[in-house]
Amino acid sequence: MVNKYNILINALGIVDSGGISVLSKLLEECTLNKLIKYYVVCNENNNIQILIKKYLTFKNFEFQIVSHRGVLHRMYYENIILTMYAKNHIDLIYNFSGSFLFWSKKTQIVKIQNLIFYSKELDNAYRKRSQYVSWIKQIYLKRLFYKFCFKKAMHVEIQSEHVKDHLSQFVNIKNKYFYVKSDINMSNNEFSSPKQYNFFNKIKILYIVGPHFEYLSKNFLDFTNAMLKLNEKYINFEINITLTNAQLNSSKIWNVALNKNTNFIGYLSSRKKINELFCDNTILISTSIIETLGLHVIEGIKNGVITIVPDEKYAKEVYGENMFKYKLHDKDSLLDAIINVINYKGSFNKKILSQQNDLKQNEKIKFGSVLEVFDEVVNVQK
Repeated sequence: MVNKYNILINALGIVDSGGISVLSKLLEECTLNKLIKYYVVCNENNNIQILIKKYLTFKNFEFQIVSHRGVLHRMYYENIILTMYAKNHIDLIYNFSGSFLFWSKKTQIVKIQNLIFYSKELDNAYRKRSQYVSWIKQIYLKRLFYKFCFKKAMHVEIQSEHVKDHLSQFVNIKNKYFYVKSDINMSNNEFSSPKQYNFFNKIKILYIVGPHFEYLSKNFLDFTNAMLKLNEKYINFEINITLTNAQLNSSKIWNVALNKNTNFIGYLSSRKKINELFCDNTILISTSIIETLGLHVIEGIKNGVITIVPDEKYAKEVYGENMFKYKLHDKDSLLDAIINVINYKGSFNKKILSQQNDLKQNEKIKFGSVLEVFDEVVNVQK
C-alpha cells in the first residue's frame, strides 16, 4: 500500500453521467488511504458540484474547480498551471481523462476510458455515411491531441483487455505498462435478482444515452429504425429513453411517429430514479459501435434485466458470450433480436444469472482499486 504521498488527480474534461460515475468510484476508493493527499482538478458543472459535496469533510482531499473554456484553455491549464504546481507539491499525476502534462517530469498515469478516437470501426461508419466534415470535427482533430498524449505515457490504465487491441492500431504499445482496473462496484448488494417477464403484457424498451446521442459512435439510427419496424408488428411496447422531448424531436435521426410510444425521461441524476427503470418486462438495448465498458449495459446486467448488445468483440470481452446480440447497422437484425427475446423458450432467470456471473468473473481478474494501481506504478519506478 502506498504510504504518505501527494497525488494530483487531473479530471478535466469529465462532464456527463458515464465519466461522473467512474470518477465517483475513484474518489470512493481514494478514501481508503487517508495518508495520501489528493489534489483533484475538475471542470465546473452541476454533476461535479453534487459529487464533491460528499468529500468536503475529508481533510486529505483538495478540490480545484476550473471553468471549461475549450481544448486550448485546457492544454494551457494542464501544461502551465498544473505543471508548475506539480513541480513542488505532487509525487504522482493521475490523468483521469486521457490527457498528459507534456512538460512535467513527474511520474504520470494516463487513464483511457473512451475509444472513439481509437476505433477503425467508427472511422468506417463515418466514411460509409460520407460524414467527412463531422469525422474531422468529432474524431480526427481530437485524435491528434489524445494520440500525442498516449504516445508520451508510460503508465496506462484501461478498463478491459480489448482496449489494448484498439490502441495498438494507432500507437506502438510495446514499451508501455498497462493496468487493467475494474470501474464497477462488484458488491453483492449491487446485483439484483432477475426481473420477471411476461410478454403478453406491455414490453418496456429501455435506451440509456446522453446528450451526444447523435454522434455516430452511439449508432442511434439503428435503434430508431428498429423501433419503427417493431411498431409495424403491432406489438404492445413502450420506449423509455433518457432524453427529453425537445432533444429528440429536434433531431433528424428521430421519427416523431414514435412519440406516442415514448416516455421522455431526460437526464437522471439520482440512483433511485435510475434503478426504477430496471423493472419487470424491460429489455435494455445498446447500439454503441465501440465501448471501453458500456456502463449502461453493465447496469442492466447488474439490475437483472434482459439486454441486447451489438455482436462485436468488445461486447464479448466485457459482457461475456451469453448475451442476446444483433448485427451492427442492421435494423432487421435488431428487430429479430427483440423478437427472439419475446419468443425465447429458455429460462430468463438462468440467462440473467449466467450474465451476472460472467461479469463477476471478468472483473475479478482486474485491479479492484486505484490504490493498487498507484502501488504498482510506484514499484515500477523504483
